[in-house]
Amino acid sequence: MTRPGRPKAVEVFVGGTGNAFMRDIADWLAEAATICGRDATVVTDRLPHDPGTINLVVAPHEFFALNDADDAVLNAAAAVSIPVMTEQPGTPWFQIGLSYCRPSALTIDINPHGVSAIEHERLPVRRLSLGAVPSMIAPSTARDIDVLFLGGDTPRRRRVLASLGPVLADRIAELRLFDFATPVGADTPGLVFGHDKFELLARSRILVNVHRDGASPGYFEWARMVEAMANGCAVVTEPCSGFEPLHPDRHFISTHDIAGAIEDLLTDAQRITEIGAAAHRAVTEEHPLASSLGPLLEDLDSIDVAAPDRRRRRTIRRNRIRRAHTTNVLPVFRPATEMRLRVYRAMLAEQQMRRDIDAAQCELRHGEPGHVIEIATPAHEISVAAGEIPEVSVIVTLFNYAGVVTETLESIVRSVEISPEIVVIDDHSSDDGRQVVVDFMERHPDVPILLLGREDNHGLAAARNLGIERSRADKIMVMDADNTVYPRCLRRLADTLDRDPDAAFAYATLEAFGVDPGLRSQLAWHVPWLCAANYIDAQAMVRRSTYVRHGTYRDNDEWVYGLEDWDLWLRLAAFGERGAHIPQMLGRYRTQASSMISVTNLAADMLREHIEQRYPSLPWR
Repeated sequence: MTRPGRPKAVEVFVGGTGNAFMRDIADWLAEAATICGRDATVVTDRLPHDPGTINLVVAPHEFFALNDADDAVLNAAAAVSIPVMTEQPGTPWFQIGLSYCRPSALTIDINPHGVSAIEHERLPVRRLSLGAVPSMIAPSTARDIDVLFLGGDTPRRRRVLASLGPVLADRIAELRLFDFATPVGADTPGLVFGHDKFELLARSRILVNVHRDGASPGYFEWARMVEAMANGCAVVTEPCSGFEPLHPDRHFISTHDIAGAIEDLLTDAQRITEIGAAAHRAVTEEHPLASSLGPLLEDLDSIDVAAPDRRRRRTIRRNRIRRAHTTNVLPVFRPATEMRLRVYRAMLAEQQMRRDIDAAQCELRHGEPGHVIEIATPAHEISVAAGEIPEVSVIVTLFNYAGVVTETLESIVRSVEISPEIVVIDDHSSDDGRQVVVDFMERHPDVPILLLGREDNHGLAAARNLGIERSRADKIMVMDADNTVYPRCLRRLADTLDRDPDAAFAYATLEAFGVDPGLRSQLAWHVPWLCAANYIDAQAMVRRSTYVRHGTYRDNDEWVYGLEDWDLWLRLAAFGERGAHIPQMLGRYRTQASSMISVTNLAADMLREHIEQRYPSLPWR
C-alpha cells in the first residue's frame, strides 16, 4: 500500500494483442504522468491487482475482452482499475467497454459524448481532455504530403473520400484506411504507429477527418486530432462537437464542404501555416496532456478503489461481463442452396451455348474458331519494327462498352511522364465498340495502340490473357473499358514497382463512381484481409515475370467465374508474393446496377468453399 500523503504510482494497462493505436495512447498517459512527478509504467502482460496503485486501463473493451481469464478474475481486476474509454458511444466497442466500467470506482473518457453516455448509466465518470506530450512531436521536415487521412474503413468514409478525387488528382495524398474487424498491430501493412506516425504527420500539410457514420452531432476524434495538431497539421473535419477547449476556424476547420475547404487551403499556404501553428500551441503549451491528467491523478490518490459494493459487483459479473464474452454460434444461413446452384449452372450453360454458336459462325466466316482481326496505329507499327519495348503496356478489355471506351482511352493518353503501349481486346462486342476504338486510333496515330478484335466471344479472363500475351512491356496494366486513370497513375505505379523489386504487382486506391460511389482497392496488401474478401480490383500493374511464374487469369472454370482477379491475388499470396499499394486515388472505377457479379452471387458461398480448398495454406477465417 502507498503511505498516506504520498502520490500513488501509476500503471497504464493496455492490451498486448489489441489495436496498436491504444498502445500509443497508453504511452502518452504514462509520459504525462511522469511529467506530473509520478512513477509511471505501461503494462501489457498482466491484469491490474494492486488497489494502492492508480491502474489506468486504456480501451477496456480490448484489454479485458481479449484476456483469457475467467469472469471472476476479470471482475476483480476491473474493480481495482480506472477504465479509460476511447471509443464512440453507440458502437459495439463502447458498449463492451461499458461492461467493464461498472465494477470501477471511476471511469475516464476522452470525449464529452462518452462522458454523457456513461453518466446516463449512472456511473461515476470524469473527462480527460487530451493534449500533447513531448514525444508526440516529430522533428520538423519538408511537408511533401498535401492531404493525409488516417482511419478505419467504413462505407460512409469511403463515399466522402471518393468525392475528393477530383481535388486530389494532381496532389500528393495518402488515404490510409484499415479494416478494424480484428485488432491491427504494428505489423499491419499500410498503418503506422508511434514515432513513424508522428513523422508522417509532420510531413503532411492537411489532415482530413471524416466521421465513421452520419450520426449528429459528429464525434470529435481527440486522439487523432491531438497528434496531428502537435505536428502542425491543419485539420479539416466534418462538423462535430466536444472539441472544447479548442476553437473552430482557429485551431481547425469545421465544414460540410470538405472538398471545397481542402481546395481553398491548398491554394493558401499562409492559412495552412496559421492554423497548424495555432493548433500546435494549443495542444503543446496551452492545454498539454499533463495539465489535465495531473489534477485527475491527485483526485485518484484519495479514492479508495477497494471500497466495496459487493452485491452490485456480483450482479455485474453474472449479467454484464459474461455477456461481453458471448459469441454467436448459429450456423450461417444459406437458403435454397440446391436451387441456386442449378440456376447458376444453367446460366453458365446458356452462356457457353452462345459462345459455341459464336465459334461455329466464326469458323464459317474465317475458316477457324477464335479468329482475331488486328489493327494497329502507325506509331505501334513503327515501334514494333524498330524493336522498341515500351515501359508499360495497358490492356483494355472491351465488351459492349461503346459509350464509355473513348473516355477510358483518353484517360490513358493523358498520362504524364510516361508513354504507354495500349492493347485493346474487343471480345466480339454486339455494339459498335470496335469501330469507336478504330475511330479513336485514327485520331491518335502517334499513340502506339493495337486493337485485337475477336470474331467470337471467349469471356473476360480469356480476353485479358490474350492482351497479356500480345503486349510487349515488362509492366502490364489491366483495365476494363469502363474505368479510367488519372494522369499520374501509370507513372506512380511504375515507379512503385521500380522502387520495390520484390513486389509482384502494384495497385492504387480507386475512386468508385456511378450507382455505388465510394472507394475500391483502398486497403494495403494484407493476406488475412484478402482471405476475408477481395478488396483489390483487377485495375493493377503486374510484372510480366509474375504471370510467367504463376500463370495468368484462370478461364473456363465455373468455380471462379466472376472471381478471376481474386483467384489470381490468392494464388500469388499462396506462393508468398505480395502487392504494393499506393494509398492515393489514381484511378476511377465505374459501378453499375448489374454485372457478372450478379451471376456469381447465386453461388457465392460455394465458390468461396472451392477457392478455400484450392489454397488451403492461406489464413482463412
